[in-house]
Amino acid sequence: MNNYVKKIVSDYCVLDTETTGLSAYYDEVIEIGILKVRSGDVTDRYEQLIRPKYEIDGFITSLTGITNEMVADKPPIEDVKGDVLAFLENDIIVGHNASFDVRFLAAGFQENINNEYMDTMQFARKLYPDLPHHRLSDLSEYLNLTNNEHRAIADCVTTMELYEAMKTEMAQKGLGIRDLWQVNSSGHSGINIGAITATTDDIDEDGFFYGRHVVFTGKLERMTRKEAMQIVVNMGGILDNSVNKHTNYLILGNNDYNAVLHGEKSSKHKKAEKLKLEGQDIDIIDEFTFYDIINGN
Repeated sequence: MNNYVKKIVSDYCVLDTETTGLSAYYDEVIEIGILKVRSGDVTDRYEQLIRPKYEIDGFITSLTGITNEMVADKPPIEDVKGDVLAFLENDIIVGHNASFDVRFLAAGFQENINNEYMDTMQFARKLYPDLPHHRLSDLSEYLNLTNNEHRAIADCVTTMELYEAMKTEMAQKGLGIRDLWQVNSSGHSGINIGAITATTDDIDEDGFFYGRHVVFTGKLERMTRKEAMQIVVNMGGILDNSVNKHTNYLILGNNDYNAVLHGEKSSKHKKAEKLKLEGQDIDIIDEFTFYDIINGN
């Protein structure tokens, strides 16, 4: 996961996956969509439903529209590895929250994805700092793009349109990559944490948790919750005690995530899922994915 880049390119592949959750350690890919783009035009596409090892949860079906019946006769992810890697070739991968898609493919294929990748969410945060949220749906509405549908190819189309629109706007404003990432336009410190205060002044505004509301639940295996909270605050995150309309990430300790696999969900988890289905910008991630995020930063 060390191939993250920021570039303006004409040729690339747009990638999106639909999954049974946000943990590449516990969850599975159920759909892969890829668009091959050359000079702003789609020249080829790859779309495939994937049969997971475990049944698809009702929450995921409500979110994506993908049912267990739809994937019953589809190939497992290991069977499409060759086709996906051949389609991607050596292209730069563009995605919205691209690190999650790349991480899931690597986990499913049991092989590192060596392509460079870019994240349109990070571009959007810099180019449109005044927007309250930078989800694909929010940006689609703001820029009047093709509406995404939580399906892989549909989201790929929206992501391609977003990247091309941002490139055009940057060109019109005379902005390059260096200019965009030197602008400090957030207008606030992003820190509102009560008793836990930042222990560093060097807070990366490109960091994953910068300006995002975070809730922890369950016991963590590798560190105390307070230590984890301190890390989030040092990355510019905002701590919440409970899941609410402002929460962006609910982080589950591994014991809680394991319980989910057996059909048990905490009240915080259920509330987060309810808010997600209502359209809130909130995601649920497991402890190991949290460590991947903070190590990547």
